Amino acid sequence: MVIWLALFCIGFFSPLWLSAQDPFFNQFFHNESSFNPSLVGYKGGLGFQAAFKNQWAASDVRAFRSGRFSLEESMPCSIFDYGINMGFNEEGEGVLRRIDLGFRFAGTVPFSIGDSWHNIRIGAGLQWSQNSIDYSRLTFSDQLDPKYGLFDRMGIASPSAFVPPNEGYSNWFMTPSAGISHRILVDHTNPRSGTILYGFAFHNAFSLKKGDFTGNEESILGTGAKIPSRYSFFATYEFIPWMSNRQFVAIRPLLVAEMQSKISYLQAGIRASFNRFLAAGIYYHTNRRPEEGVNTNWLTFNMEFGWTIPNGARIELGLAYSSNLSGLRNYLNNMFEMSVGVYFPISPSCSLAGRGDQVPYGNQTRCVTSLIVPGRYKMYESIWTQ
Repeated sequence: MVIWLALFCIGFFSPLWLSAQDPFFNQFFHNESSFNPSLVGYKGGLGFQAAFKNQWAASDVRAFRSGRFSLEESMPCSIFDYGINMGFNEEGEGVLRRIDLGFRFAGTVPFSIGDSWHNIRIGAGLQWSQNSIDYSRLTFSDQLDPKYGLFDRMGIASPSAFVPPNEGYSNWFMTPSAGISHRILVDHTNPRSGTILYGFAFHNAFSLKKGDFTGNEESILGTGAKIPSRYSFFATYEFIPWMSNRQFVAIRPLLVAEMQSKISYLQAGIRASFNRFLAAGIYYHTNRRPEEGVNTNWLTFNMEFGWTIPNGARIELGLAYSSNLSGLRNYLNNMFEMSVGVYFPISPSCSLAGRGDQVPYGNQTRCVTSLIVPGRYKMYESIWTQ
């Protein structure tokens, strides 16, 4: 039985011969723990983050949409940080949907070598996902009348004999992740010291067994198709070319590489920020499909704004616009992405444990540094630096 619209929905972004792909975001910043679970809570404090991406909209076609929400807490009284996350993805005007629910946690191993401080962060995420298809909006071959098309001679829509398995929903399947990252403050005695951060991660790489909740079968039809593994690498280096009193300019180049089901993705670009209040960046993306052998290339321009609100909390807003350069530019329109983060300089878990908040938020001139144990340092992004 032929499902015409289903082939279109999953044909482009999730080719049958390559299996499905995870939803993706153009912006690495504000979505860090989605790329690597070891970065959960790495900004410090208690934070709520949300991201929304709108792509490939047309005047008569609803856009493909992806969203992500997370609550993350940094615990300066402990080596651990954690977060709760959820996400959704809609394709084909909402005919094909996916939702994700899970949590992430990371532990930090701090050490020093000479004047340099190091943090090895090891993280993991336990996540469950579910796919669904709205079969009522699809057209099946047995509905097509050779003379009247979708309707019979009385103008009544022709029914289909197809009965959707499990009412169009897949079983909940595991999409776990694990990652490791290494942060280096090159010279902690220098307030203008550069900071290196890089890491590796894998997603959907294992399941406990075949079955609900413990397997990674994503098939809606029960065919046994499994969500393919995704591997990612990122590297960034932040340096401060100018600083005067408490004012500074920071430059941060970024490289991200991912592979899933033999589809490779590469992102490279640079971001400049002033005092953590205003940032602008430009990034080049390329995505190669091995079957076609043709790259899809696009550029992303983004702006980020950050400001402090009462009680020392902070809001960060990111806006990104992406434009195709080659490949699918004649068929698919541009992409828009928005992210928002609200952060509070507190740690409820540490307070409940009676250990208090040990991070001197807002009193630093370096980009990252936080003392938790004498002689040992746990480093955060320090977005409160001014």
